[in-house]
Amino acid sequence: MNNTTYFHDKSCGHPKGGVAAKMPVRDFPSMGCREKGELLQSMWQEYHVRPGLSVSVFDAFSDEDFSFHYRKENSFVDFGFFLEGDFVNDMRDTPIGSLKVNNRAGTGGIGFFRHMSGTVSIPAGKKTRIVHMHVLPDVLFSMLDEDAGCAPSCLRRTLEQKGAADFSVQRRLSPKVQAAANELFFGVRNNFGVRLYMEGKALELLGLTLADGDCPMQRSAHSLCPRERDVIHVIRKELEDRFTSPPTLAELAENHHMGVHKIQAGFKELYGVSVFGFIKEYKLQKAKMYFEEGDMNVSEVAWAIGYTNLSHFSTAYRKRFGVLPKAYLKSIRATTYNHMARVS
Repeated sequence: MNNTTYFHDKSCGHPKGGVAAKMPVRDFPSMGCREKGELLQSMWQEYHVRPGLSVSVFDAFSDEDFSFHYRKENSFVDFGFFLEGDFVNDMRDTPIGSLKVNNRAGTGGIGFFRHMSGTVSIPAGKKTRIVHMHVLPDVLFSMLDEDAGCAPSCLRRTLEQKGAADFSVQRRLSPKVQAAANELFFGVRNNFGVRLYMEGKALELLGLTLADGDCPMQRSAHSLCPRERDVIHVIRKELEDRFTSPPTLAELAENHHMGVHKIQAGFKELYGVSVFGFIKEYKLQKAKMYFEEGDMNVSEVAWAIGYTNLSHFSTAYRKRFGVLPKAYLKSIRATTYNHMARVS
């Protein structure tokens, strides 16, 4: 059985941040079906960070295939971070034509559409967690200031209000971006009430996302050719999928018909780290995410990310984050307990 509902997105408003800056991004009461509207609303939470900048999180699990249709009139640049699960967004009636995007955990996107409609389909039996950030173009342009040159060219055109402003780009999320998105997700979902913390996390995520993009100032004079870039992206995906027991450099070189030196150089150029550095960072960011979720103890987290020696894990975690994993987990649980005590 397919559970389908509808909503109208009213994220349009005054271009300088008047109406749109504070009105909700999703308008559930206009969906027409009260029960289904309440169901979707229970999955969706919003947090107003500052005028012109809002965060929404989607946290869903259904025993049935679930879908919803939407219509959207928009003034915001949307940044999406897909943290868990997978779903299909069949976008129609956009200024750049029809798009069908398969969103999976570990991917994200940036887009701006003045209007669109479509259908989101979520498969049964899978948990889905998503963070979206909604920023008015003039607000983002003001925040970026001299760093605007590091934004993707399609986003720069929108920020500068030049022609062909509508766009959509998809990309893999770096471990740092995934970790920051997870922290913001749980901050919103757990109703963490310290505004300074929430605004800091939102700005951190925006900054990391744009720094992770294709900044022309960060490109090497000896850039990879398109085919080599594609191979490096495939290797990265393989490392992420097999991060608990990753293949060796020799195995990667043989399987992908690319020399070890070229693989290392490719990772340095595209991601700024060596292959080993990428795997280590990915593991530790995964550990941080698991601690934020609060369902596992330190030993369980260590095993889950591929560490068989707890002491080695603790040393690596402390070196990376400046605190032992046991102390970090304790602080997370204490913060959650104190917050629940305040709101109860």
